[in-house]
Amino acid sequence: MKFVIRNTTRSDVIKLFVKKKEKLKLFLESFCGRVPFTSDCWTSLNTYYIDANGVLHKRILKFSFMPPPHNGVSLVEKLLLLLKDWGLDKKVMCLTVDNASSNDICVDMMKLQLKLLCNGDYFHVRCCANILNLIVKEGLKDVDDAVSKVRECVKYCKGSQVRKQRFLESCKLCDIVYSKGLCQDVPTRWNSTYLMLESAIYYKRVFSHLQVVDSNFTYCPRVDEWAKIEKICGFLKVFYEVT
Repeated sequence: MKFVIRNTTRSDVIKLFVKKKEKLKLFLESFCGRVPFTSDCWTSLNTYYIDANGVLHKRILKFSFMPPPHNGVSLVEKLLLLLKDWGLDKKVMCLTVDNASSNDICVDMMKLQLKLLCNGDYFHVRCCANILNLIVKEGLKDVDDAVSKVRECVKYCKGSQVRKQRFLESCKLCDIVYSKGLCQDVPTRWNSTYLMLESAIYYKRVFSHLQVVDSNFTYCPRVDEWAKIEKICGFLKVFYEVT
């Protein structure tokens, strides 16, 4: 077996990247339409375009290190440099970003720098998914107690191998097939909260059984709280599917 050293691998990856970049760059230069972009400070800058056959394409143009400050001026500098590097500064159609104030400043400054359609009236597109996220997070504040109980249930059952085994035994006694795992959410990501509630509802009889057989398990929601949780889950399902 022939081993490849780290520097060779790095060099080959960079060569491949440059080759692919030049190929895409040549295509975008020959592209006669305008290109919509989306940008996010923690992920990437994407570009969308429709080819001659009417097929929608998406490409990630760059992952870029963004040191503080994450303000509008810094964002403008990064975006303009990228657009010029790709030869797209005269082909921009619109920019989709979330509702941070820094993005508002960024958009206003870019309007002054770029030649846009309709004087830039349609340049700024506010991210629909971000707006839905804000709506859902605000709504969850009013039902946080019931959600917190489910979160504690899941944390307890996943807390040790002994508890996991006890949970599985309760599943068998309740005649419930362990077909889906317990999901523990990240409180700042409501979509993970939806997945947690969905899995917990499936096992609600198991949680009730655990409350009887395990004196340390004191987190099981009451009957009225389970009813509330099911309504919350139904509400979140709509937003989850939309986003």
